[in-house]
Amino acid sequence: MGERAAEDRKVEGSTPSRGIFMAKNVLSMLSYADSFTILNGIFGLLSIFFIINGNMHFSFILILLAVLSDGMDGIIARKFGSKLPVIDEFADIVSFCVAPCIFVFLLYNKISFLCFFFLIAGILHLVNYHINKKNYFLGITTPASAIIITSISYLFVPSYIIAIAIISLSFLMLLNIPYPRIEGMFSVVAFIIIILAILLSNYKIFVYVLIFSTLFYIIAGPFYLKYSKAR
Repeated sequence: MGERAAEDRKVEGSTPSRGIFMAKNVLSMLSYADSFTILNGIFGLLSIFFIINGNMHFSFILILLAVLSDGMDGIIARKFGSKLPVIDEFADIVSFCVAPCIFVFLLYNKISFLCFFFLIAGILHLVNYHINKKNYFLGITTPASAIIITSISYLFVPSYIIAIAIISLSFLMLLNIPYPRIEGMFSVVAFIIIILAILLSNYKIFVYVLIFSTLFYIIAGPFYLKYSKAR
């Protein structure tokens, strides 16, 4: 009877399995790099809040802060490691896929249906990166895509330019074109450009510098990677 009663309790869930107590708690696995990843997601969510409330300026700044946080978590993870690499993809979906789509939706309502392509492409790109871990990216990164979309929207360019950008970036995120990580001196330059765009975003020239430097990476990145590998 005792054995049968124990089995009955196990089936009913009154006797928890020993494995439950031995399972790892995700909080105990968080690293220094993951704190920047979480900050990335927080900035993305705050960006959504601000654009919904009509504050385009702070929404734009918060997306750029999310880009900086994403860059920091990569640097720290490569140096100290991370037990939760998948957490980065979740934060990126919020900051670089959902937030830019809402940004476009509220500023360019008539073409906002194109954001479905951007969101799907961004999610698939992040999944592809997670299952094909390499020392480079396959397809243009979601932060670079988010920078282009939000920056040109911030400048109130004609809607057809936004439409072309969304479609082009969606395809580029899905293509198996290799893009290098931004490291060393390039990361310092990128950091300075983004900081200037954050601090001086009221001066459109700095937003244009951000756009053209990102476009330079999109165009020249694969050639640089191929050249560096050939050396």
